[in-house]
Amino acid sequence: MTDENKGVHELLEEGNRLESAGEVKEAIEVYRRSLAIEERPEILQHVGNLLNRTGILDEAIEAFERSIELRPDSVGGHYGLGLAYYRAAMVGKAMEQFEKTIALDPGWVTARYYLALAHFHRGDLDAAIRAFKALLEVSPEFSVAYYHLGMAAAQKGLHDETLEAFGKVLERNPDSYAALYYCGVAHFRKGNLDAAIDCFRKALEINPEDRKAKDNLRALEDMRVRFS
Repeated sequence: MTDENKGVHELLEEGNRLESAGEVKEAIEVYRRSLAIEERPEILQHVGNLLNRTGILDEAIEAFERSIELRPDSVGGHYGLGLAYYRAAMVGKAMEQFEKTIALDPGWVTARYYLALAHFHRGDLDAAIRAFKALLEVSPEFSVAYYHLGMAAAQKGLHDETLEAFGKVLERNPDSYAALYYCGVAHFRKGNLDAAIDCFRKALEINPEDRKAKDNLRALEDMRVRFS
């Protein structure tokens, strides 16, 4: 039976069966056969998602771009295209798509997350901090954002914001070495020697061989002795 006789519905069922069985590449080919009969934006988007998962990024980008041509207000299409661009290290284009996703759906938190990460990795720490804060206003439970917000604040020397963000990390994971270390640095910069010493000691309980924490702790303990 030819694909024309089978029809799109039957091809989609066949593709779904293959996908459910873990035969993703074979499923993609069947979905493509359905697209040769009728180009549906939702099928293009699904194919793009599968290509994204399998790392075939050039073809994923093509599928998402075509899906957006057919349905310009497709939130999932813009997000998927942004993700494919991001994974292909086309960060500027990825950011444009994440911004479009957020404009269409302000609650799409993973678009906000990747947009904030893109700002962070490009070195625009001010924009990254704003973006992570905006994400957390929409979704306070998106806890991984607190870690990145803390890192950006630490690099900017914003000690109060560093302590606040990494404090949230430590509420969820008291054994976060990075959170303890950067809280130690922030406390020291604010002149809170005892709090800094406590953080570095706890950090060294987790990672006893870390030279930076050892050196900082030794210097602070010497300082406390000299000025006590």
